[in-house]
Amino acid sequence: MAKRDLAAELLRELGQDRTQYHSGEELSARLGVSRTAVWKAACRLREQGYAIESVTRLGYRLTALPDGMTKELLEQYLQQGRGETVICYEETDSTNTRGMQLALEGAPTGTVVLADRQTHGNGRLGRSFVSPAGQGVYLSYLLRPDFDPAALSLLTSCAGLAVCQVLEQHGLAPAIKWPNDIILDRRKVCGILTKLTSDAESGTINGAVIGIGVNVTQQPQDFPEELRDKAISVREAGVTVPRAAIAAGIITRLDDLFLRQHILSQPAENLIGELTRRSCTIGRRVEVISPTGQYEALAVAIAPDAGLIVELPDGSRRTVSSGEVSVRGLLGYT
Repeated sequence: MAKRDLAAELLRELGQDRTQYHSGEELSARLGVSRTAVWKAACRLREQGYAIESVTRLGYRLTALPDGMTKELLEQYLQQGRGETVICYEETDSTNTRGMQLALEGAPTGTVVLADRQTHGNGRLGRSFVSPAGQGVYLSYLLRPDFDPAALSLLTSCAGLAVCQVLEQHGLAPAIKWPNDIILDRRKVCGILTKLTSDAESGTINGAVIGIGVNVTQQPQDFPEELRDKAISVREAGVTVPRAAIAAGIITRLDDLFLRQHILSQPAENLIGELTRRSCTIGRRVEVISPTGQYEALAVAIAPDAGLIVELPDGSRRTVSSGEVSVRGLLGYT
């Protein structure tokens, strides 16, 4: 039998209404413990950084949350019950690796893996994603495709839109550098990496794991020297917001897009329009490094499958679906 976590249970009770005081008698009755046990649980929560007021004859009230990355803390920002399919690690190798494992084990769509720290965070093209403790949001979202497989190419773009919408809610003006980087002030604040799982017998795609890493609290000196002119955090951009609030916001927006709006079962025009409006690639000179070669071009549009349409010096156009695209003026490319 799992050991009871009374502090976590008390946190859920206090978090249901943070505007009112909850009497010790009321809480002890709800939790089925003594008032002394409630007081001890409140003390443990304070030790974890939660601000809890206690007033004689009124009771307890939760007034502020710490900046952490635990399931109990995330539940304070998520809709009631959403945390049931959220798994949170203090440390793991990669949330994408854990997400892929869960996908193979049959975990349901909407399962989320988060970590306070990754030891082997994954980036595109085999790169690593720097993932220090206490400074970022590192999460992976499992989606079971129930739409046309042709729409799988839109997954990363949908995740980028979700991240932009959350950052916009906090007063920032992010842009999307095709295909998977979220940019603030010409520097990268977020990277996205999508991996697919398939059925061994049929060869059909049966799962997608969308990995999202957001720099939240880092200061310039916290980044490796080679990244300081290429990376930025939400805090460095001028906004202080709890990491759990950003993580919960992203989870909620992904739920909205995939599970409520079913955006991948709809015509792509609206999505492409939203991506184009936020793009910092369209209309810029770019260098394309692809399996077919390296060349310069002008980025002119986003294709219906989320590929990048570029115009070559001779006026011809082609669609880039994979590879590396550098945009002049961004991430150190001049």
